[in-house]
Amino acid sequence: MLNTLERRAARLFSAAMLRPILSGAPSSPLQSELWQLRPELGLGGDANAGSVLAAAYDLLSSSYRSEYFYKNLIASKVAVGRHRAANVVMLSEFRLGGSIADCVFINGSGMVYEVKTEFDSPDKLDRQLANYYRAFPLVNVVAHENTAERYLRVLDGSPTGLLVVGPRSRLSTVRVAAYSAEGFDIPTMFNALRQGEAERVLTDAFGELPLVPSGLRYAERLSLAMTMSPDTFQSGMQAALKRRLLRADRDLVVNPITEPLRALLFQINPNPHQAATLLRWLESKEHDFVLPVSEGKTV
Repeated sequence: MLNTLERRAARLFSAAMLRPILSGAPSSPLQSELWQLRPELGLGGDANAGSVLAAAYDLLSSSYRSEYFYKNLIASKVAVGRHRAANVVMLSEFRLGGSIADCVFINGSGMVYEVKTEFDSPDKLDRQLANYYRAFPLVNVVAHENTAERYLRVLDGSPTGLLVVGPRSRLSTVRVAAYSAEGFDIPTMFNALRQGEAERVLTDAFGELPLVPSGLRYAERLSLAMTMSPDTFQSGMQAALKRRLLRADRDLVVNPITEPLRALLFQINPNPHQAATLLRWLESKEHDFVLPVSEGKTV
């Protein structure tokens, strides 16, 4: 049973809470809640925003391993720890068919990570995995180590890998994902892309696209995509998604002070001005006023 402090700490880590900070808003729900939580987290008045966020995140790590905690752990261990955030794209809450993948990594063949916390059940997993394999060849389930045996039984006979979260936030591989490209489905892949990305895939394959009225464009482009082989379209989709690299310098997510926010930063993908504003805010204390870098300086 979660206590009030854990629930309040968990609410800090959402895109809706972080975006006003990135824009340099002089006040925001995140900032207000953060300073109210500071004494309850055992911190004094000289603690900066980054220290309070870190303490809130440590509370999640020890007492409430939420879905966000798992996604942030994947961002830290895989995107930052393994790849150093270089030339890797991490997509969060990525829609594939009727399911939403928790994390997708575009680096090489493309890999999906589906989070199953201690509070989840495997009831929807078969449908989710079927949707993921329509677009990507490698899929992992990430679960708590206490539920490893349950998920090994569920995944028996499938190509899906299994990673488990253990003590001290360790992420361990229990079962290695096997490559599976048999389920690629062009409509699923086409609909996962933005319009410009889908048209880039088609242009690379066919050259200049015909001009059609906007109301007919979707059907015409999808019809053209359906003439491609699923493997070829998947390669084009991978190349299109690879262009969603971080807009800010990768030092933003490698910096230890942003560790509690890494999954959100990959999701929001702030520009360089927003990144600089965030770093200054994380170093600020309760009575500091941090303006966006493009508008001025701390006063």
